[in-house]
This record gives sequence, C-alpha cells and structure tokens, in this order.
Amino acid sequence: MLEPALPQNTPSKIWDLCIVGTGPVGMALALEFDRLGRDVLVLETGAADFNPATAPPADASRAHIVDPARHADMQIAVCRALGGTSWTWGGRSVPYDDIDFLPRPFVDATWPVTHAEIRPFYTPAANYLLCGPVSGDSLEFTLPFTPPLTGGVTIDHVERWARESRIILEHRVRLLASPRIHLALNSTVIRLNLAAGSVESLAISTPSGPATIQARRVLLALGGVETTRLLLHTQQSSPTAFGGINGPLGRYYMGHISGKIASITFNDPASISALDFKLDQTGAYHRRRFTLTAESQLENAVLNTAFWPDNPSFYDPSHRSGVLSAVFLALAFPPTGRRLLPEAIRLAHTGPRPYPLAAHLRNAILGAPSAAADIVRILRDRFLTKPKKPGFLVSNRGGRYALHYHAEQVPHPDSRITLSSDTDSFGMPRAVIDLRFTPQDVQSVLDSHRVLDAALRQNNLARLDYLYSAAELPDRIYAQASDGYHQVGTTRMGTDPAACVVDPNLRVHGLDNLFIASSSVFPTSGQANSTLLAVAFALRLAAHLNTTDA
Repeated sequence: MLEPALPQNTPSKIWDLCIVGTGPVGMALALEFDRLGRDVLVLETGAADFNPATAPPADASRAHIVDPARHADMQIAVCRALGGTSWTWGGRSVPYDDIDFLPRPFVDATWPVTHAEIRPFYTPAANYLLCGPVSGDSLEFTLPFTPPLTGGVTIDHVERWARESRIILEHRVRLLASPRIHLALNSTVIRLNLAAGSVESLAISTPSGPATIQARRVLLALGGVETTRLLLHTQQSSPTAFGGINGPLGRYYMGHISGKIASITFNDPASISALDFKLDQTGAYHRRRFTLTAESQLENAVLNTAFWPDNPSFYDPSHRSGVLSAVFLALAFPPTGRRLLPEAIRLAHTGPRPYPLAAHLRNAILGAPSAAADIVRILRDRFLTKPKKPGFLVSNRGGRYALHYHAEQVPHPDSRITLSSDTDSFGMPRAVIDLRFTPQDVQSVLDSHRVLDAALRQNNLARLDYLYSAAELPDRIYAQASDGYHQVGTTRMGTDPAACVVDPNLRVHGLDNLFIASSSVFPTSGQANSTLLAVAFALRLAAHLNTTDA
C-alpha cells in the first residue's frame, strides 16, 4: 500500500525491513517478504507510472562517462519509476554456469558460494520474472539436444523470456494492495548515516522536504551503479567504511563484450529451426544458444561466451533485405521505434548516425513484394499475440546468418566507478564511470570463435566466415565493446573485507544491518545477463533473513 509523506527530520518509528529500489530485484524482494508474512518499507525515487516512449531523461542518473564509446548513457541505463528497469528491460533470463563459480587460473576472482547453493532459487526467481512455470513446478534451463555435439560445444542451454517484459504491470496491483508492503514513492535515499557498526538511519529527499527513517535491516536494490554511488557518497562522511577510501568499493566494474565478427552458414538450412525462438508449455519463449563446455573453456583458457544466429545488422543497408530495412526505418523514427523495442535495444539496432536512409528506402521499396508476408508475420508476433515474440529471424535458402556473441568480461581493478565534484538535483555527487575492456577480453572472443568453428565443422553442422580480415578482427572486437546495462562487480562479494564489500550472505562487511541485492556483488560477469541471478541471490537473502530473524 502507498505510504503518505514520510515523517520529516525525526524518525517516528523503526521499520523492520527497508528495501531501497523497485526494479526487478527490489520488486522480487518486496513480494517475497510479503509471501513470508513480513512487513517491509519500500523506497522508490520515482513515481508510480512510466512511459518509455515519452519519459524525459532521468537527469538525476546522469554520469560522467570517461569513454562514451565503452558505456551507455546512464539516462537510458537507469529508469526512475515504480518497477525500475523492468519498464525498459528486454525480458531475457539466463542462469550462470557452473564454471562461473569455479576457480580459473586466468581469471582474478573467487566466488565465496557454490552454484549448488544458488540453483534452488532459479525457479522462484523465474516466476517473479514471469518466465517460469505457472504451476509451481521446477524449471529447467537445460534441454538436452540429440544427438549431442562434440568438440567442446553444446546447444543444450537455453535462455528464456518473460511473458510480459514489463513485469511491473503484472506485480503492481499486489505491490500497491498488500498491507505488508509499505511503498513510499518520490523518496530518494541520498545518504546512509552510519554509527557503531550499523546503518543508524537513511537520509531521504522528498518533494515536501528532507526525511529520515530507521530500519533494523536495510537492503539496497538500486542497481549496480546507483548502489555504488550511494555507498561512495556515504563513504565521504565515513572514510573507513566499505574497505576504506581507494579500497574495493567501485572497483572491478564489468559488463559484457558483445557484437558480430562472423557469419554462420548451416550445411542444412533447415537446421536453423533448432536455434529459433520456441514457445513452451509455460507460455514463455525460449531459445537455444551455442556455448563452450567447461572443459573446453579451461583447456583453451577462454572466458565464458554464448553465440546465436542473428539477422545482419539492421542499420547496414548492404544486407539488401526489404524486411530488415523496413524494420530499421521503423526503429530509426523514435516515436515508432520506442514502441517496438526498449530504448537501449533500439539504439543498438539503429547504429551510428548519420543514417543511410536513402539506401534503406531503396531496399524496402524493391523488396516490398516478397517482404510483405514476413512483415505481416513479424507485426502479428510482436503486437497481436500474447506473449509477444521477443525477436525474429528472417530465414533464407542459403542458411547464412550473422553470428552474435555475448562474452564475459574479465575483472580488472582499474575498471571502476568513482565520484565527480558535480552534483545532481538531490545534492549527490554524480558517478564517474571508467569501464575498461582489456586485451584478454578481445583475445578470448577470438579464441572462442576459433573453438566454435572447429566444433561446427567437426559435427558437420555449419561453418564460420569472418566479416573482417585476421588483422582487422581485434580492432573490430574492441570497437564493438560496450555495455552499461549489466552492472557487475563494484560491490563484489567475498570473505576478505579488505578486498570485498559484502560477505557470502550479501551483508556489507563491518555493518550488521546493511545488505546489497544487486548484480554489483558478482565477482565475475559470466556469459549471462545478470537479472535472473541477481533475483535468485535476493530470494536467497530473503530466506536467510527470515530464518535468522525468526
């Protein structure tokens, strides 16, 4: 239920649990505590509604990006509204892999938990993310393919999509109606007041003035960058907190390195069917992807990487496809494009300006007769059916497609978030984001493609053809290296307070009542986007607190 204006200046009560943030992680936390019968105060910086097509930029989230080519604008990577980035999220859920949790000699990171400890929370996490079974049955992200592939490559693992990517639309009624969820909108936490090894209170900015609240347990679920910014700002008043100035807080910032450097041609063009989107009995779409086995990754000293066939880049008119050019033209017009795709994904598909509009118009006109049926099918699947199909492949008789890669980024201490002297409208210093990709990231992408190509040929399935010369490939990979949506590593978990920010139960070292529920606690980024694992960790945290508080 909605709370009235928060009390000014002096706390009027001590809340049992306080969650800061209502994105996919904060939302799941609030709903899980409600299920457990626990009262919780939830603080959201934004309002109840958000329209991605017309919303103004979130200036409070604006950051200084050291290298704009490497990181997305934070004004599109953050959404300040009830539901957070669930308004702009693509709806994809992918679990991490066993190898992500294992020591690897070529990766400077150690997970203090095992994958087995987290795996039981994937199904309830998928249920909150609307891509799991509605009956409560267990959910599998592994579907054995027959016959199995050899050569260190598999297509057994699947990614799943939410039946409704804007999951807030499904959960909003319960969030607002539950008598145990006390929701305060337009309430921005600007500082944590620390004393005697705990969070004594939270300083909050509201439209009616400053407010202060107290809670026995404080759970930060603001996303990786905003959580880190709040802690860094708090550290300015408490320099020994979070490992001290120039300690682990803000370091090891990671996302993923992603793009296309090769095409894949299937020996049997009909083989693409196995890698297309499938609607399963849960009512959600899933898709297989190529991944390297754990043994192959260790043998070849490569980072975790996933691959899938894709359409050629929409923005490059040299594909000469009437369908793809028609889609590009729709995406390039912002009022239309923002209705088709979340803004971040739209911008990735429209590419750099200036747009070659004349070439795309020529493709669309010349290809109109043969493209009409495909366009009708795409529009039907995207707008007229439930659930919406998350994407499409334009099939071709030659069996040739672009190959998209989505690869792990190695942790590096100088890839980090710090604070600027510039402040936002709430008086908080803006983040300075220095996301760095390394030669190891680039070489791993190259080596992973080499392993995949050899395995595809060994299985008589397909072959890779590179889009650039061997000499050009490293520069092309680096040119594609950019993220900002999968915010990993800046409050990494571990057992050493000098090297990590939170312990294996997500409690901040040195503070007995502060917890972080965010992908920022992950020591490595894996091949998967971070939402499913972040929610799984949040549900594990809820179970832990419910047990310890009993």
